[in-house]
Amino acid sequence: MSLGIVSNCFKCQLDEGESLAGLVMESTRRGYSVIELRQGCLGDGESPGTLVPRPDALANLTADCPGVTWDLALGYPCMDPKTDGADEIFAAGCESISRLAGEGMAHLRLVDLSTDHAGVNPADAAASIGRLFRRVREVGGQLSIEHARESWAWFIEVFSRAHDDAGVDRDRLKICFDPCNLLVAPDRPDPAEVTAGLDPELVSMIHIKQRRDGQPWPAVAEGEVDWESVIPAINAMHAGRGFDGPLLFEVAPSRDVWDFLSGSRVYLQRLGLEMGVNSDLE
Repeated sequence: MSLGIVSNCFKCQLDEGESLAGLVMESTRRGYSVIELRQGCLGDGESPGTLVPRPDALANLTADCPGVTWDLALGYPCMDPKTDGADEIFAAGCESISRLAGEGMAHLRLVDLSTDHAGVNPADAAASIGRLFRRVREVGGQLSIEHARESWAWFIEVFSRAHDDAGVDRDRLKICFDPCNLLVAPDRPDPAEVTAGLDPELVSMIHIKQRRDGQPWPAVAEGEVDWESVIPAINAMHAGRGFDGPLLFEVAPSRDVWDFLSGSRVYLQRLGLEMGVNSDLE
């Protein structure tokens, strides 16, 4: 399984003036071949204040950082029944993924951190995702939806409805799976059980992170997610050839991010996680 990094890991470095391109190039030197560009941590690739992606600036990354597979992640009310994608942020997101794709697949990832899911009918939320998915398909892209704070049972019902409604394009609508996010779901499902029960072909990527005392942790180590019990399920997803990655680190920002990422890899490998070879682990 290929390895990658979500750009919000680099918030400290970006805030201190390091360039996103330089951070991505260092990532590839260390063996991380996939970069998820997270809104809010795009450097000059987004407008200050409004966080609207800047397609031209993001497209320059493909020239500066060859060999990288990209996706763009937006915090967006994708499950709000009133959402239709007819706004500046979503339009810029669709154009950006098209420019980032090169010869690969344009890929947009959405996470809804604002909708009051308890008051939304699953059918209405699924219809909203369907409208956004059709706009992503207009640029030839793939759409991934991440579970966040909502009930897992509610989320999977919404996703399943949207996936069924997607018709012949349904293989381009997938889940960005984050076992750690399940810890804040109201129904508190067991991450290992949920991972084992997933259809691997519905998962586009897996986020790797940890929490301690209810807070994001700068390394993947012992903590609230029992990674020792989750890893066998991830390996089984890969062994069945339905899921081939990537695994994306999304550790809490830190000035020592490279050391923490290296230590996280060592920890996960000792637990048996099957991952790609790192060219600069130490």
